[in-house]
Amino acid sequence: MQQRTLVALKTIARLALLSFPLAAQAQTPTATINWIDVRQQIDGFGAAAAWTAPSMTDAQADLFFSPTAGIGLSLVRERIPVDGTVEGCVTMQKAVARGAKAWATAWSPPASMKSNGSVNNGGTLLAGSYQTYANYQKAYIQNVQSQCGVTLYAISVQNEPDYATTYESAIWTGQNFHDYILNNLGPTLAAAGLATKIIMPEYSSWNWSLADVTMKDAAAVAYVPIVATHGYGGSPQPYALGQGLGKHLWETEVSDFGKPDASIVSGLTYAIEIHNTMTIANGNAWHYWWLIDGANNPDNEGLTLQDGVTVTKRLYTIGNFSKFIRPGWVRIGGTANPVGGVYVSAYKDLSSGTFAIVAINQNGTAVPLNFVLNGFPAASVTPWVTSASLDLAQQPSISADGGAFSGTLLASSVTTFISKLSSAAVAPPTNLNATVH
Repeated sequence: MQQRTLVALKTIARLALLSFPLAAQAQTPTATINWIDVRQQIDGFGAAAAWTAPSMTDAQADLFFSPTAGIGLSLVRERIPVDGTVEGCVTMQKAVARGAKAWATAWSPPASMKSNGSVNNGGTLLAGSYQTYANYQKAYIQNVQSQCGVTLYAISVQNEPDYATTYESAIWTGQNFHDYILNNLGPTLAAAGLATKIIMPEYSSWNWSLADVTMKDAAAVAYVPIVATHGYGGSPQPYALGQGLGKHLWETEVSDFGKPDASIVSGLTYAIEIHNTMTIANGNAWHYWWLIDGANNPDNEGLTLQDGVTVTKRLYTIGNFSKFIRPGWVRIGGTANPVGGVYVSAYKDLSSGTFAIVAINQNGTAVPLNFVLNGFPAASVTPWVTSASLDLAQQPSISADGGAFSGTLLASSVTTFISKLSSAAVAPPTNLNATVH
């Protein structure tokens, strides 16, 4: 068990996360959560293994994907290679064995199919290569199944189609997407009997314009159940056209390139990113960039550092969502910002009645908060806290009798309150031989 977890267990008695009567807190801010106010379905939380994690140890796989021993990421994003091979079999196998779904993104078509004759520096898919490329992507899906024993949940047509880079990249217009999906990729996957979903457009920032042409054509849109974006610019926003057609909205990549920051400051940044994606954009899935940082100059592109074992606080704050809010759960409505610097979102499992309330305190001081639970079937809640000194650590249960409870959110922390579960269902991350710098 890692050192921070031991410290966390020893400090439980000193925590300020206490239950106390609501009557004594008339001036305390209140967050109201409404059980029957059902919003979007949650597809999951994930990160990418592309390039940096073609294989991993069981301990790493537990840390990333196990909902009992780790943070329970439920989606892993791979890369579709440009040479016809398959990468990441071991990682995909271990992720799927722990309950995650694997999906893959194309960074570029093969050079022979592009206008610039290179997989790098942008370029476009040649008009005469559309069907050849659809066959290529179909073959990749089939090869993952035959070589890895993994059924790909989805493929994305193109990573960041608006951005020509010196590494693998390609430029696509909205019309390119429409024509390729309608006339080539969609029919090709259907004819092969493949249920793998098509994702597009994975714009580099919060922008949906490249999906519009496809969404406005009933024949083309039938092939696309998921619209996706990256989070490198702008603010989370809904996509009325796609979501109005019942399409799921995924944020599929975000990180930052600043000086390495494994602290709670970075952790809070991405917890709030998730909160805004879920509550403002009504997103169905959220992804960080890399599981393991692969930058030549270390930065904040990974949930762990380049050694694959040194854990960042953002891994744990993301875990405040991913460990408890499982695929198929739904978000439920409530008070999103009950007081300055505090962000609250809530989720439930329609089948079991289990629920999770995630409360983020960005303030440098502790904040007392009342919770009113309209229509909730709970007698108590159990807090799990990530802070400067705690790593997703379980705390004593709090009574929720009478449809309400109260607690104090630690300074600069993320707390997930869950309905009482058996000890076998959820446990702290274990066997994580890692340190936080």
